Amino acid sequence: MPIIPSVFQPIRANDFQQRAIKTYKRYKVNSTNFSDAAGYFRHDAIFRKVTPHIFSDTGQGVDNQVFPINADDNTNKHVIWNGIDHKYYRNNNPAGAADFLDIELQERFLWHSASIFTAPYGQVGEKIKHGTFKVTSSIGATTINLADDGNGNLYDVAIDSTTFASSSNNFFYMSANNLYQKFNSYDDIGSYTGNINYQLSHVDKLASINGEVTIVPGIETSGDMTEASGLAIQIPETAGTNIRIPHHDKFNRISNCNDWTISFWHKRTDTIGKEETILSKFAVTEEAYLDAVDGKRKTRTKELVGFTAGGDDIALTTPASLSGLRMPFHISSVDNSGAAVIYLFAASNGTEVLRISSGTFTTPRRWDHICVRNIGDEVKIFVNGTTGFSSTSGKLPINTINNADIIIGNTTSIRTDGGNNQQIAELRMYDYAISDAALTSLGHNHYLSAACYQTNVAGNVFYKNGQAVVSSPLPKYSSGSGVFGNTWNLEYRGTHTLYENECLVRVPKDQFNVTMNPSSTYQPSTAPGNTCAADQNNLPPGELRKGLFVSGTLKPYITSIGLYNDNAEMVAAAKLAQPIQKNPDVDMNFVVRWDY
Repeated sequence: MPIIPSVFQPIRANDFQQRAIKTYKRYKVNSTNFSDAAGYFRHDAIFRKVTPHIFSDTGQGVDNQVFPINADDNTNKHVIWNGIDHKYYRNNNPAGAADFLDIELQERFLWHSASIFTAPYGQVGEKIKHGTFKVTSSIGATTINLADDGNGNLYDVAIDSTTFASSSNNFFYMSANNLYQKFNSYDDIGSYTGNINYQLSHVDKLASINGEVTIVPGIETSGDMTEASGLAIQIPETAGTNIRIPHHDKFNRISNCNDWTISFWHKRTDTIGKEETILSKFAVTEEAYLDAVDGKRKTRTKELVGFTAGGDDIALTTPASLSGLRMPFHISSVDNSGAAVIYLFAASNGTEVLRISSGTFTTPRRWDHICVRNIGDEVKIFVNGTTGFSSTSGKLPINTINNADIIIGNTTSIRTDGGNNQQIAELRMYDYAISDAALTSLGHNHYLSAACYQTNVAGNVFYKNGQAVVSSPLPKYSSGSGVFGNTWNLEYRGTHTLYENECLVRVPKDQFNVTMNPSSTYQPSTAPGNTCAADQNNLPPGELRKGLFVSGTLKPYITSIGLYNDNAEMVAAAKLAQPIQKNPDVDMNFVVRWDY
């Protein structure tokens, strides 16, 4: 039992303060020491439009479908995907999702498959510290290094983002990578008749499909691993099948007065020697008219017919074929009976015609990156970042702009001048002339460092929820059992708040000048033969000081400070590093700090 002092010194209210301190403890987890018993979980997720009912007798679904599960905890991968989508990604609106930071800085995209890591709350604390989450995963000979940029993005250090084309200058973008959600599952992708989303000045809009297209696996990677990445749109050679994008004044940027760039990936699948339309803007317009029946002003589609001689072939080989047509761009391809592919660009103001060629490329029926770039007075076509044999360039005619819609595939609803199942992906338009480095970046599709999607973000970190999601169209992230399914190492810092308390203990010069050590007081003698003075009889400890300490010959030393509550109960004790002599002539102050 501690000896209760005879005198307490109250603590002033302003002599006590409390401060919150953020601490960041580092945690490391790997595939060897991973254990869900410690609160960690890893999951694979697979898209299915509707989470299926499971028959109780077989554990399978309709038509005896077997639904893949995660081996660690037997969770259904389809359920995990829908849960993650609902929580973080649905409607492609980060602002409406959990753990939202900044829509301008955070990229969120959920592919049809994903790898998910979940850390326990006890280690995460309040949240994962921004910028501390790192993953290294080895899948066979492939090593993936992902790092947290502090904004909730997991970026791939192998993808060089410094050479990306400017996203702020990318005024038009169309991708098919989200279209898997239009089907019951990724395995069911195929014929499609709905709309296709695109962005115009970063605002979502819809392009219409005339006829029926097919959604297929997209751009093949290069290098040691050649696998399809993302999705593409395949347009058949069927009369009128095309994709129609309504005219907007922003498309007037494609003219002789401005620098601009058109970029896309294309795969020609046939060996027919005719010229096949890829992208055009001249043959379909919307016109206003007065309905004679109800007297109302309406709009209707107007299509040009008979603008070439020679059937369905565009054959834009002579100015005569474009006489009277104003056309800012027409991009097409020619396959010389399987021997070579040539990409062509044409523009016209009705009188003057420009027609240039990419030159000859000798590898048909593969994925190629096509770029048409206008710098100053010169427009040029690049295939996979370069030009081929006998390539040409030229100056755009003046006044080529029109109000026609952009058509992908057949130029009108009645023509068959498109390719036989040609495929297109990642269509972009820029309101500036991209650099050669950016051109190379747009056409870079290497398995390990592909930049064709113009992002190095492979997933997201959700700090408050202690979760990381890796999901990308690039196949390297889903090879094998996914990023968290093979050999992997992971580290992060958890955020924990400690509270530092500080108390100023004032020791006035005229107080606490007598020691509290029990040996300084008289004790009645209990040894045989000892006699006691009269004033020593029956005195408890602490009641009578020895004269040595009363006279001031010996001064007390302060060795500890006790903090007590109103009930004289000790709640904290501070031990000094060394005893400090109490001076009766000077006020003394001590600062006591403790954390919890």
